[in-house]
Amino acid sequence: MDDTTNFLELSALLTGLYDSLLNDSEDRVLNQPIAKEYARRLRGTFPVGFPALLDAYKALATVDPKPPIDDALLDKLRAIQAFKDNEIVAKQIVNVWYFSQFNDETGNLIDGGFYERGAVWPLIRAHPIGFSTQLHGYWTHKPRRGKTTK
Repeated sequence: MDDTTNFLELSALLTGLYDSLLNDSEDRVLNQPIAKEYARRLRGTFPVGFPALLDAYKALATVDPKPPIDDALLDKLRAIQAFKDNEIVAKQIVNVWYFSQFNDETGNLIDGGFYERGAVWPLIRAHPIGFSTQLHGYWTHKPRRGKTTK
């Protein structure tokens, strides 16, 4: 299994975003290049911690038979020392998928590059602030009755 797939699985395990990261084939195709970029940025920010956390996940996930990606696997991951030593990285993986930003070890905010794709927006039923797929001036027209966002 390649590192992008492992990172997607680890991300789903940590975030609970199983459908968009693993189960829905259309979302997964859209999220693969995002996962590569997020992994690149996280690896650059946490050059020791990110690979250590990913390796810890791979050690648990590559046994035969492959375990389901669920709370039991998360509990096993959280119990090992590599996770405890790199919990900040795990938290930043969650942040980057929900908000497309994360913090380095000193608290500096780092842009993930995909603000409009943050998982938080559909959860709160809103579009990203300052981002819309509608034409300029859409806000000057009253909304249609009964139309809501997903």
